[in-house]
Amino acid sequence: MFIVVLFTSWFVWESLDPNLPKKDSPPTLYSNQCQNDIHATLLAAIREANASIHLVMFGLSDRAILGALAHKIKHKIPTTVFYDIGGSSRVYKYLRGGSIYPIKNSGLMHQKIMILDKEMVFIGSANMTSASLRMHDNLVIGFVSRPVAEFLEKHEPFSPGYLSTKVGGQKMEIWLLPDPRGHALANLRKQIRKASKSIQVALFTFTHPSLVDEVIQAHKRGVKVTIVIDKHSGLGASSKAVEAMKKANVPIFLSQGVQLLHHKFIYIDEDTLLTGSANWTKAALYKNSDCILALHGLNDEQKKFMKHLWSQIETATIRKDYY
Repeated sequence: MFIVVLFTSWFVWESLDPNLPKKDSPPTLYSNQCQNDIHATLLAAIREANASIHLVMFGLSDRAILGALAHKIKHKIPTTVFYDIGGSSRVYKYLRGGSIYPIKNSGLMHQKIMILDKEMVFIGSANMTSASLRMHDNLVIGFVSRPVAEFLEKHEPFSPGYLSTKVGGQKMEIWLLPDPRGHALANLRKQIRKASKSIQVALFTFTHPSLVDEVIQAHKRGVKVTIVIDKHSGLGASSKAVEAMKKANVPIFLSQGVQLLHHKFIYIDEDTLLTGSANWTKAALYKNSDCILALHGLNDEQKKFMKHLWSQIETATIRKDYY
């Protein structure tokens, strides 16, 4: 009986443990589709911050997150928040006393970045809204790196930038958008061209014509290509791109269910992962304040995570041919 209770307690603890990123360790991947509680993880990270909080977030409305930030401001922890006026409302009401900057621009302030104590970083596709953190399909990467934290804090929204560094022994690249010179797009196309075995893409919105062409060309040269698009976008904003890929016989699937497939990633040859806040659209690359993160040389644990995540994604899709 004691062993059963002990095992049950351990299982519950493991399921609740936010598993925060650790210093000198490879980046940690999080997705609610892999039974990670992204909400609990981010909340725990905020509560453990003791020196500073720097947040750049399109959607910021979750009451628990706002409460944790307000608590830090009350206790004199320097807290800086950039948010999109259209994506969030009344943030200033909850976070009085902090350095709060509502952003209004012709493009969206679409980044989803949090930096704690100038070293712990979270970057991904999840907004800090209850729906995004608890229901929608998202991927977040967490890691500890002072160089990356410094780079991100130095670049305010709509300030382009590029960084190449190593985190936990792994090569990482970060592009801050908009990128009027097109370097981020050129690299994305380059990575697709380098694929020799497999390409797995999961996107909320896919409309960029040159990226559609790159995916089609990869399929034609024998790379195993699989594309998953959010159902609502696939039948709406992304429908032209979806039909073009379908015509070229690229395997393309649409998500099912009421939740959004909010991913923005491409996984190449089970080795390189590019993700972040940017959809594959002209607006994301040239107009919005967005972010793309590339992680090279995934380790066994990260590969296992991505295999599980892709399995979960595929399980909840239907091939476009059947629509």
